[in-house]
Amino acid sequence: ALTATGTSLLWYTTSTGGTGSSTAPTPSTSTAGNKSYYVSQTIPTNGVACESPRAQIVVTVNATPSAPGVTTPVVYCQNATASALTATGTSLLWYTASTGGTGSSTAPTPSTSSAGNTSYYVSQTITTNGVACESSRAQIVVTINAIPSAPSVCVIQPSLCGPATGTVSFTPLGTGYQYSINNGINWTDCPVFTDVAAGSVTGLIVKSNAGCVS
Repeated sequence: ALTATGTSLLWYTTSTGGTGSSTAPTPSTSTAGNKSYYVSQTIPTNGVACESPRAQIVVTVNATPSAPGVTTPVVYCQNATASALTATGTSLLWYTASTGGTGSSTAPTPSTSSAGNTSYYVSQTITTNGVACESSRAQIVVTINAIPSAPSVCVIQPSLCGPATGTVSFTPLGTGYQYSINNGINWTDCPVFTDVAAGSVTGLIVKSNAGCVS
């Protein structure tokens, strides 16, 4: 409710005319903009109640700023090194819930130790006419993809002893696997070698899952 210093206050919505109310109005904040209220005081003197001119009170309702700009989802592989979250806005405040709680000015760095989704929330605060107004909160979903388990090895067919001539191949394990010979270039299928000397080839096999490699 509005306040004023005086005796036997009367409240009006216009500068002249109308009937004053002894109850102070409580401004609505549902719409941004300015609205004027008026108040007078009445002091009895020599048995006569004389009303003063009306004083004007301007109530300014600032528009709530929009939520800050975010990029979501943010995706990591399990146990990868994460960076602090970012958003585009002014005087950002970070939360772990969509409502309530106390915002932090320090952006959180997500944990990647466990696979799954975690939501973070961020608002911005813009000061207008000396009043700091906080926006609604934008949601950032952080997705941690699980690292797939290591695959079993390819099977050499045929088994060869000693220096080998002819063709040595590996049996593919299925989709989603990558093969690296001597830790070199990756193939999406098991490679085939011709005239391979004994002990000259070592293989590294990994499996991909949503961009994460075992």
